[in-house]
Amino acid sequence: MGGMTPAVNQLALIKRVWERIAPLQLAERAWDNVHTDRLKEAPYPNSANRQVLLTIDLTASVCAEALALPSLSVIIAYHPPIFRGLKSVTLSDPIQASLLKLLQPFLPLSSSHRAITPTASPPEGFEGAGMGGYAELSSPLDVREAVRMVKSHLGLKYVQLAEPAVVQPVTSLAVCAGSGGSVFKGVDAKLLITGEMSHHEVLAYVASGTSVILTNHTNTERGYLSAVLKPWLQDELDKEAASDEDASSGAKWEVLVSKADADPLRVV
Repeated sequence: MGGMTPAVNQLALIKRVWERIAPLQLAERAWDNVHTDRLKEAPYPNSANRQVLLTIDLTASVCAEALALPSLSVIIAYHPPIFRGLKSVTLSDPIQASLLKLLQPFLPLSSSHRAITPTASPPEGFEGAGMGGYAELSSPLDVREAVRMVKSHLGLKYVQLAEPAVVQPVTSLAVCAGSGGSVFKGVDAKLLITGEMSHHEVLAYVASGTSVILTNHTNTERGYLSAVLKPWLQDELDKEAASDEDASSGAKWEVLVSKADADPLRVV
C-alpha cells in the first residue's frame, strides 16, 4: 500500500507547521472553533499546488480571489467562517456559499483565531501566552500623540477616541487585537487600545479615568498577516518541505496575503 498519497502528505505537512505556530492548547476551545482538521477539508486536494492564502475573513471577494489563483493549495482564515454549528448548508447564505465554492475545486480551508491570538513569536514553551499586552511607559505620553502613533502604525486615517473628563498623560497602556473589552477587565491602565468594545464597556472605562482608542475590529489584526505571519509561515514551510522525503523535488511553497480582505466598516 505504501505511504500517504502526495495530497494527504501535503496537508499533513501544513498541519504540522501550523501546530508549531498556533498550538491548539492556546485556543479558547470553550467557545471558539479553530484548527486544520476540524473545519473545511477538501476531499481531493490538488497535490501539485503549493500556495497558501492568508486572510482575516472569508468573504465573497476573498473567495473569488482564491478561486482565481490556479496554484492555490490551502486558505488559512484567522476568523472561523463557521463559528457555530450548522443545521443546514445552503447557497443562500453568503459564507456557506463561499465554502461550497471552495470545496468544489478541492481547496482546503483552515482557521486559527484564538489559537494564534496569544502568539507573537515561535512558542517554544508558549512563553508569554495570553491575550493582549500591557506596558508601563518610561516617560508619559500624550493621548493625542498615542492616537497619531496608532494611526501611523496601522495605516489608518481615522480611529475612535473616548476620553475621561480629566485627561491624564499615559503612563501605562494595554492592547488587544480584535475585541478587547472583556480582556481588559481588571487591568489598571491609563490607555486601552483595541478594535472594538461595547458602548457600555467604553462608558465604564472612561468613568474610571481610562482613555480608549478603537480602530474597528480587523484593523488590529490584518497587519499581523503581512508583517509577522507570512514570513513566519514561509520559513516554517520551507524548513518542513526540505526535510520531507516525499516532497516534490524542487517544489517551493509560496505564502500570499489576501488583497481582497478588508474591514467591512469605514468612516464616510
